[in-house]
Amino acid sequence: MAILSIQSQVLNGAVGNSGAAFILARLGHEVWPLPTVLLSHHPGHGGAEGGPVKPARLAALVAGLAARGAFARCEAVVSGYLGVEAAVPVVEDAVARARAAHPGALYVCDPVIGDHGRAYVPSALIAAIRDRLVPRADILLPNAFELGVLAGSPPSDRRSAFAAMAALGPKTVILTGFCGADTPPDMLDILALDGDGPRQIAVPQLAGRFSGAGDAFAALFLAHYLPERRLDKALAAASASMTALLRATLRHGADELAIVAGQQAWIAAAQDGES
Repeated sequence: MAILSIQSQVLNGAVGNSGAAFILARLGHEVWPLPTVLLSHHPGHGGAEGGPVKPARLAALVAGLAARGAFARCEAVVSGYLGVEAAVPVVEDAVARARAAHPGALYVCDPVIGDHGRAYVPSALIAAIRDRLVPRADILLPNAFELGVLAGSPPSDRRSAFAAMAALGPKTVILTGFCGADTPPDMLDILALDGDGPRQIAVPQLAGRFSGAGDAFAALFLAHYLPERRLDKALAAASASMTALLRATLRHGADELAIVAGQQAWIAAAQDGES
């Protein structure tokens, strides 16, 4: 089975598909990376070359997969950074094709809107994600800022965060990187909510800015979730693995996630987290 991953891509770095595709493949999944934007490197480093991939080209590539009959092997569609509202119908079409060809195919929505109190996509795209993609999602993975935008107000503690997550609609919502009034000092919460109720895991709050951390966590979670579709097991493995990845990044003094260089550490941590 395969995963269609629709998100950003860089030639040098570990954000978007450039990190997620390696994680998914390293953990045993076939990946079809479809770039919504192709850049030389993360624009946060300055001077990035490249730009968006036209939505018409994205749509044609999805149609090509369908003509090949590939969607019968598609176990999940993941969307991350889209950049423009016109990319939303491409995701909708891919999800519809996957579900029609392979009953049980999942749609995993990482609603990449912004972080650290700032939106970095157009308001029209935010509205399209909220109104069109979130209702279609089986699994939604917002960060704290994105949850506040989608729910209409920022959560202040775990209780309000879970209430906001429940209001969004998808049957499984996972909130990453949350620091509320009742989060322990020097920790961050990963909160999850599905039909079996709320769960929470506290992870260390490490010093540094880690571009692509949300993309990596979504990939780690999905990689561990798909084989058995057990939320608790996948959440524990992804949380442990993500912490190990961030620590490996700090050890290497890297300005990008050390996904390749630190792979032994984050794979071993996932195995410990599952046990």
